[in-house]
Amino acid sequence: MAKRKRATTRSSIARRIKEKRGQGQGIHYRPWLTIHDVPSEGLVSRIKGWKTGRIHHLFSEHLETAYFYTCEWSPNILDLREQFPLLPLEKTMFIAESLKIKHPTDPKTREPIVMTTDFMLTVQTENGLEYWAHTAKPKSKLTKRTLEKFEIERRFFADEGVKWRIITEDDISYNLVKNVAWVHSARTLLGMNHLNKEVINSIEADLFQALLNRTMPCSKVAIECDQRFGFAPGTCLFIIRHLIANKHWLVDMNSLINPALGPIDIRRAGNIL
Repeated sequence: MAKRKRATTRSSIARRIKEKRGQGQGIHYRPWLTIHDVPSEGLVSRIKGWKTGRIHHLFSEHLETAYFYTCEWSPNILDLREQFPLLPLEKTMFIAESLKIKHPTDPKTREPIVMTTDFMLTVQTENGLEYWAHTAKPKSKLTKRTLEKFEIERRFFADEGVKWRIITEDDISYNLVKNVAWVHSARTLLGMNHLNKEVINSIEADLFQALLNRTMPCSKVAIECDQRFGFAPGTCLFIIRHLIANKHWLVDMNSLINPALGPIDIRRAGNIL
């Protein structure tokens, strides 16, 4: 579906505020921008989040999505709000003016736009809950103009008492990202009508032992177990992903999992269903 490019005007900003864009938390949060509102370089992603239970709008298939998966796996990040607006607009305009930096504007209307940060995180720390604002950008795109805009962001959040930083590809463990992406859609049993917790619990020990004692690829062991348990093909591999996604089975997530090529090194977490 083609993305709509909505020109920024004072009325469009007022409408988004009225729609409660950029407000709420968890499942109730509505991003200031969605993938339908702006053009994006490369592919875009719509992913249902584990922590929020809602669809997240990510404007870059690579870095933003990679950081999203990183945040999903972190036990300390409790909420993730993407495309978080820096409001009121007058504040960023004042900061830009004080820095003698041109405030971002809509190229068509020349109206000042509401700036957004890629991720506003709610983080559990040793000192209690904190809010961290993280903006994702490849190092190759950290141009002078981009850094100027980021300085507006940094000062805005410093005044709000929010920790702010730039996330680049150097901050990403891509093995972790690929592994989380592999298990992500198996976190719940939605759509798996033939599976429930009782069924998984009844075969978990046998499946665990089969994986533990075999040197053949994980996917081959899973197929054998499907036949053994009378499951439809792919069921046991889904269960493996489900147990890892829910951290009932533990693996080294920074070591790439390739179920088609080799065995999987797992251990129980002690919190089986």
